[in-house]
Amino acid sequence: MPADAPRNPFSPGPGTWPPVLAGREAEQAQLLKILADLGANRASPIHLLQAPRGMGKTVLLRDLQQTARARVRWMTGADLFDLPCLVRELASPAGRLKLGISGASLSGLGVQRRPLDPSWWRQKLKSQLQGHRKPLLLLIDEAHVLPADVAHVLLNMVQALAASGIAKVALLLSGTPRLKPFLLSGAVNASFIERAPLIIPGLLSEAASREALDAPDWRGWRKDQAVLDEAAADSQGYPYFVQLWGHALWDAGQVRQHLDQAALAEARSRMEAVRNDFYSDRYDEFETSANGNGIPRDAMLAAVRAIAPQVRLPGAAISTAQLNRALGLSGMDPDAVNLAKDIIVGNGFLTKSGDHWRAAIPSFADYVLRHPR
Repeated sequence: MPADAPRNPFSPGPGTWPPVLAGREAEQAQLLKILADLGANRASPIHLLQAPRGMGKTVLLRDLQQTARARVRWMTGADLFDLPCLVRELASPAGRLKLGISGASLSGLGVQRRPLDPSWWRQKLKSQLQGHRKPLLLLIDEAHVLPADVAHVLLNMVQALAASGIAKVALLLSGTPRLKPFLLSGAVNASFIERAPLIIPGLLSEAASREALDAPDWRGWRKDQAVLDEAAADSQGYPYFVQLWGHALWDAGQVRQHLDQAALAEARSRMEAVRNDFYSDRYDEFETSANGNGIPRDAMLAAVRAIAPQVRLPGAAISTAQLNRALGLSGMDPDAVNLAKDIIVGNGFLTKSGDHWRAAIPSFADYVLRHPR
């Protein structure tokens, strides 16, 4: 590829912006409604955005942030590792100086260190939230990795302030399917989480996948429409795979600026290499999670293999009874069955749809069947 060739507009990766944000109109409307309700003082104090990795949750949060920058504050769960960090993130620059919080003090260098008594920091957090005169929406990405004590303080305080009418503040937590079980756990002990509105971005339709692939950057190219149609169908609506296909097609067709069957074949070879590595890493997670929870490895993998044939096709689903039966026949003891279900859902192999379960990525279930361990 020439050194001065245009940059590939597709950049698959965590939170990277797609050339076209397609098929998310319903989710965007739901998120904008949170802001509208907050401004009218009728918003629920806590909202959840939950889906497996690669579904575009971070992009949706970024889109919301750009829509109303003045009314939102972005944070990530990995950065909020204790209460001082949480207070620091919510404080204005002047407020940080007044509190005596700096990057140095938080990194353990002992500069201007403030008391570590949690009640002291809870009071400072309350003051920060009450100090916002305008409605404020707090966005926390990767919220499933929040420390339990930080989640406990933040969620309960936002709930209390909203109920009292002291401050117009709401909280939007984004995370994997581990998020809601984590927030409902005794370790967090947060009020009313079971009633929090839940937004679940699902797989894209084939039409939306096709729209997402049709980047403005290559509208001057010669394109065989069948090429984009085939790539869209192969992605099975999984946003990360849509971006992978776009990236591979761009690289394959860039020299001639032509998307034809030759470009499709070259892109497919690149796409499948990356996708197989992705599946292998996800497969490893079952073994790692099983070992970490005291579940026999062979029983864990047997359970996954028993479920895979029933959800390998797009749109296929199984009932909770069928899921429990498959887990029960894998050789696990009853206590391990619930843990295994948490692992299968938490790792994004299955996602719930009403009273049934379907594959979060149908082609992953097919990979499991083709690569037994």
